[in-house]
Amino acid sequence: MSAPTPRVRAHLLAAIVALLALTALTVPSAALATDRSPTPASTAASTAEEEAASDVRVQITEVNPGVLRPGQDLVVRARLTNRTGEVIENPRAVVRLERLRPGTRADLQTWLDEPVDGRRAGEAAAAVAAEAPLAPGASVDLTVTVPADAVGLLDRPDTWGARGLAVEATDGPRARVGLQRTFALWATTDDVAQARVSVLAPVVGPAVVPAGVEVAPPGPTLTELVQPGGRLASVLEIARAHPDVALAVDPALAAQAAAGSGAVAAWSEELRAAAVGRDLIALPWSDPDLVALAHADAADLLDVATSASDAATGEVVASGQPLAARTDVLWAPGPATDQATADLAARSGAAALVLAPDDQPSQDDAGGARTSLSTPSGTLVGLAPDATLTSLLSDPTSLDPDATRTTVVQRVLAELSVLARGSAEGLQHVLVALPRDAEPDPALVDAVLDAVQGAPWSRTAPMTALLGASAGDDERDALPQLTDVPAALEAAEVRRLADARRATLGFAQVTEDPTALLAGVDEAVLAPLAVAWRAEPTVRQEIVDTVVTAVDERRFGLVLAQPSTQNLVSADSEVRFSVRNDLPTAATVRVQATPRKACLSTGPSEDVQVAAGGEAVVPVAVHAIANCEVVVEAVLTAADGSPLSTPVTFVVRASPTVESVGTAVVGVLLAVGLVLGVGRTVRRGQSARRGARLVHDDEGTRPLPVLGGTPEDEA
Repeated sequence: MSAPTPRVRAHLLAAIVALLALTALTVPSAALATDRSPTPASTAASTAEEEAASDVRVQITEVNPGVLRPGQDLVVRARLTNRTGEVIENPRAVVRLERLRPGTRADLQTWLDEPVDGRRAGEAAAAVAAEAPLAPGASVDLTVTVPADAVGLLDRPDTWGARGLAVEATDGPRARVGLQRTFALWATTDDVAQARVSVLAPVVGPAVVPAGVEVAPPGPTLTELVQPGGRLASVLEIARAHPDVALAVDPALAAQAAAGSGAVAAWSEELRAAAVGRDLIALPWSDPDLVALAHADAADLLDVATSASDAATGEVVASGQPLAARTDVLWAPGPATDQATADLAARSGAAALVLAPDDQPSQDDAGGARTSLSTPSGTLVGLAPDATLTSLLSDPTSLDPDATRTTVVQRVLAELSVLARGSAEGLQHVLVALPRDAEPDPALVDAVLDAVQGAPWSRTAPMTALLGASAGDDERDALPQLTDVPAALEAAEVRRLADARRATLGFAQVTEDPTALLAGVDEAVLAPLAVAWRAEPTVRQEIVDTVVTAVDERRFGLVLAQPSTQNLVSADSEVRFSVRNDLPTAATVRVQATPRKACLSTGPSEDVQVAAGGEAVVPVAVHAIANCEVVVEAVLTAADGSPLSTPVTFVVRASPTVESVGTAVVGVLLAVGLVLGVGRTVRRGQSARRGARLVHDDEGTRPLPVLGGTPEDEA
């Protein structure tokens, strides 16, 4: 190919210059466009940073002191764990402080909800680097000390309270690879308002299988629960360390434990000792599900359970044991309490109802636990547990998967500091009610309650202080009328249990010893109603069916024999019934016979006592008013008419006219005979006064014989 001519080279050079000029013009335009549309780049950077921020798990394991005062250094210890597959070359821990005080509980939550890569993390106050790189899966504990003069908080009487604190993990001086948030507590004076905290811990057992029901009890057994680390053992450990902790005890569990042996018996003695001198609430027997009872309108079953608890408590006191429990406080099982449950509690005579944590907003700055519940039966006190504080003491990882004992303590104190500042409008008294199935960590609860006692703005208090308050009930939204709780036993099944018990109770009243027949009935009926059975609905239903059948069978023992066909020829007669008593005690019964036609009427028999294992005849008067054949249904009843046996039917053939016709025939015959006799007399003779018939002039003739006299008498 020949070389380009000068003219061609000139054109090529001009094209290149033009291209370069165009490039020079377009590059700044592209850069400007990128600056004005930062969203895609920012989103990508944010995503990358968030992924990097989750590389290291940061857990704050110590904040010392928990409540910081002016002039003190702040020591923070944190554990950094590499969750990546690569080495973190230069791990560092940076303590950051947010110096603006949160004003509400919502502000506290906002600080905690900031993402790991969020810009709001406080100002860096101090940092420390690890001595070596952090290998994949490895952890390192770092201690950072913030000198007193670097804390940077104002020393004034009104500046006390919570401040945001964060520990940031970095790889080198800038790249954030992890973060955890908590709070520092600043105390400039001890002369501050105080929030009060009451703690209620449940002492309720596992789901109990009634005697005679062959199903395996679900979940841990009572023996397992009282072992070290078990739920019931942990509750007692907490109670022993803190006298202000109130216990809500199921008397059925206490009775079961008292009758046990080994570890169970030992735990029973520890429970009795822990109950001395503390607030104790006796729950209804077997801790029945108030929601299920309310939705079935089964107030009688709640009355049975509360009466059993009253009796159990009375027996303990009468025996000289130091146990005094309140029986006028009920505890709704949640997850939300409705008006029907409050109405049931009021009807049962309760003075207070412990609500569910979800019944109170978790960030309610009013904070007080007390509220008034209006019902048709009167007003009762509602005690709404604080949802946030309850979760922190029972299941803190539900709020923060990386929660540690230290972060829980610091958050509790931060929440209480906000509540205490609201005490200008009245004392803020909150309730922590551990869930029935919670497995509390005694060390965690111990650390929290000790910190509550040590902070200037908070104290623990017994339940009596909360129950006995004369005022301060907060106004809250009305409870919903009816809340669907799928875990609760269905209303129809509750009514089956109630109906079976009610019928058996009426049946037992005809016996000489009703208690013998009813022994164990209440316990059996209440057992499947326990809140603990919510976790096993299938097994619970099997127990309901078995209990209803067993309770019904207690009414099978009085038998009315099948009568044969009765032929009645009299208007008034009686039918004699044979009654057999297979019960272990004598019974007093009646027979009620009901004809299915109006031609026959009956009344109830007299009361007849039938000996245990014996038989008796019971007569029933009947009255027939016409000839008829009628089916009669007969049943054994109590004095009030309650049926006691399976009905029997038989046929009555009534012929009352046979008797009446016979009487009429005899009367007619007698009347006819009288008439005939009189007529014959008239025809055959007459009286002497009217003369005698003579034979005309016949010699030797005589007058006819005269009835009632002779011719000589006439002469």
